[in-house]
Amino acid sequence: MQRTLFLIPVPDDLFGLPVVGVGWLLILWGLIVAVWIFLLSRKPTFMQELVGHLPLFAVVAAAIVFVLPMLRVAEGDQIGFPVRGYGVLLVFAIVSAVGLAAYRAQRMGLNPEVIFSLAMAMIVCGVVGARLFFVIQYWENFYHPGNWQATAQEIFKVTEGGIVVYGSLIGAAVAFAVFCYRKQINALALADLIAPSLMIGMFFGRLGCFMNGCCYGGLCTLPLAVQFPQGIAPQYTPPYVRHLENGAFYGLLFVENEEGQILVANVLPDSAASKTGKIEVGDIVEGIDGYPAQSDEYKPLDMLRNRFLASWMKEGPRKGTLEIKLVGKGDVALHVDEMPEASLPIHPTQVYSSLNGLILCLLVLAYYPFRKADGEVIALTLGLYSIARFLLEVIRTDEYAIGGTGLTISQNMSVVILILSIGLFVYARIGKQPLAWPREPAPNAGS
Repeated sequence: MQRTLFLIPVPDDLFGLPVVGVGWLLILWGLIVAVWIFLLSRKPTFMQELVGHLPLFAVVAAAIVFVLPMLRVAEGDQIGFPVRGYGVLLVFAIVSAVGLAAYRAQRMGLNPEVIFSLAMAMIVCGVVGARLFFVIQYWENFYHPGNWQATAQEIFKVTEGGIVVYGSLIGAAVAFAVFCYRKQINALALADLIAPSLMIGMFFGRLGCFMNGCCYGGLCTLPLAVQFPQGIAPQYTPPYVRHLENGAFYGLLFVENEEGQILVANVLPDSAASKTGKIEVGDIVEGIDGYPAQSDEYKPLDMLRNRFLASWMKEGPRKGTLEIKLVGKGDVALHVDEMPEASLPIHPTQVYSSLNGLILCLLVLAYYPFRKADGEVIALTLGLYSIARFLLEVIRTDEYAIGGTGLTISQNMSVVILILSIGLFVYARIGKQPLAWPREPAPNAGS
């Protein structure tokens, strides 16, 4: 639960030049790319290698233009480049995934260079897909009307979290398919080979989510519950902000019914709400702080969240006063003398997801030697992951149901992925095609 591991102090200028000199950095990157291309030109597979490296060249250039100017931040009384726990764990995820795949490829007689080239394409497209999925899902948080630069800057803040696993799978799958087609490689056999790598990457990646505070769970009374700190403005931790938005710090949880009314879904014990003795589960909220619970501009729950945040900010971050109007009961005043310094106890769903990734990695590694057809392992991996993800979404509260399905977007995707994985497994079995790599050599084979 440490969003920033440490801050690298950076002065306003360095050797008389601005620290974030985008122009100078682009020139430097251009020189590096030129040398890189020169070295590649000496290889017989120059054009193939160049095409494979172009996405990396473009992504780094885009990062220099859009991301670097935002990295120099002020936290407390320090100014510098923050080293985020999320980013560090993401690097661990990539290195471990690629390393495991390269090791297994070598054991199967496949040149590890194939894995490195594939990894570059999948990483770039996976990150783009993951971020694009998240941006589309939460577009209202990124869009600044009439200011495309501010919108672009928000979109490129990937170092602070905000990626979706299913988006990364979609982006990486596109890159994988194109790569296998161009290289004329058996796609199902290669997918089986890298399936454990996807899960070991999940293991480290979800630990990064835990450091960042995203992908959090609902309220929990078990001993394993965790509390996330408030954070430093403006980087408040997501669980803390959510508990501000939904009134949990006042002891209330709400739900919206089919008629668009706001109902009290829960009254937390020993809270400001429970101490009034007037609020009960099922009460209808008519207004908050003199504002109606519904308006033409906002959805009912959105209006409620905006008023909770406003009531918190108007008296400062250490206390809050709220007045809600209930149908048939009139006004009820709630007051919190001191806002907590951390969120309420919640499920560490990031850790659950991380352990799920590790277990699935070990499971498919053990299953791999017993596969009877190419495609079985990746089908088993995606099928089991989709089931686990669907169940984890039940106790996660960072996403709301969409489209009147009663399911979150990730649960809907889980259903689709499960159906596709079952279809792939059946297709692989009935195809009765020989394995591309029949058996994994013994550890001492060839020595």
